[in-house]
Amino acid sequence: MNRIVIIGTTGSGKSTLAKQLAEKHGLKYIDLDDFHHLPGWKERSDEDFRRLVDEATRGDKWVVAGNYTTRSQAITWPRADTIIWLDMPFFANFNALFARTMRRWRTGEIICNGNKETLPKQFFTTDSILWWFLKTWYKNRKKYGGIFANPQAYPHLKMIHLCSYQQSAEFIQSLDKS
Repeated sequence: MNRIVIIGTTGSGKSTLAKQLAEKHGLKYIDLDDFHHLPGWKERSDEDFRRLVDEATRGDKWVVAGNYTTRSQAITWPRADTIIWLDMPFFANFNALFARTMRRWRTGEIICNGNKETLPKQFFTTDSILWWFLKTWYKNRKKYGGIFANPQAYPHLKMIHLCSYQQSAEFIQSLDKS
């Protein structure tokens, strides 16, 4: 595993797992949210986003955290050797996302090019990360489930399907033993 793409619904642990894999295997850590979001939560153009993804994944050792499949899959998947799908149960995923959002709001943690999560934006608008989760959890499960049900479409990829936060933790621990 030298070129890894991690996919899953928001709050599923993509960035956390990617950081752990980067540290354990000396991989370059790439978070697609950093390429997508500009300061002030503005969205980067598709052209600039794809250019950044292309440049970041030209090397031999990297791990990408993030979906953006319509914008990045044509670049990252052919270059990858492994795809990891974090397919977390709905309520566990929502609870993890809610807790993370509250922590970030409370601490003022800087994310995605200087942005912060704010209470009104994160909870009370259609731009809310929680609303995004509700809109995408089932869609992602269906889309990625279809991909993982047909692995011969990507014969060069090792496909790993993790279905709980416990499985994700055990997966990282198993790498210590190998």
